[in-house]
Amino acid sequence: MNQLFRFGLILGVVCLIATLVLAVTYEVTRPKIEAELKREEQEALKEIITGADSFEAKSLDGIDYFEARRSGALAGYCIKATVNGYNGFLRMIVGITPDGTVKGVRVLEHQETPGLGARIDEVRPGEKEPWFLRQFVGKEARTVTVKKDVDAITGATITSRAVSDAVNKAAAEFLEKIKG
Repeated sequence: MNQLFRFGLILGVVCLIATLVLAVTYEVTRPKIEAELKREEQEALKEIITGADSFEAKSLDGIDYFEARRSGALAGYCIKATVNGYNGFLRMIVGITPDGTVKGVRVLEHQETPGLGARIDEVRPGEKEPWFLRQFVGKEARTVTVKKDVDAITGATITSRAVSDAVNKAAAEFLEKIKG
């Protein structure tokens, strides 16, 4: 009984030390991770609405977005969207013109299956942007659908639909609120 208590105490101390090390590591690396995520976000904005001089972060009824301006004139909006895919969440930015046409879509973070759903941000050799996301450009953001407007990724229909639904929902909700 005494030996069982001693082993339990040792195990408890080891767990406490491991927890403290993880907490300290998290606190030390958090600013670097946040800075990297911010940098990736800024790069995505510049890729979505090319030629924009500035991106002003704004929020409208719980929707986070950026107003893109070129020489002071409104060039479009970049809306943050998060949606559940097949294997987890997808965090992305949807760029639209003021009239609701898709300028671009970029996935910032996802948890999709490698080789299947993860192909949403796959860049083919010799190309500069993801082939799947490029299909959305020029389409009406509120009504773009898989199979009708956009080809689904083979074996990843749920992920393909999740991206399409995120574009539709983000654009529809945003345009309704900004114009209303």
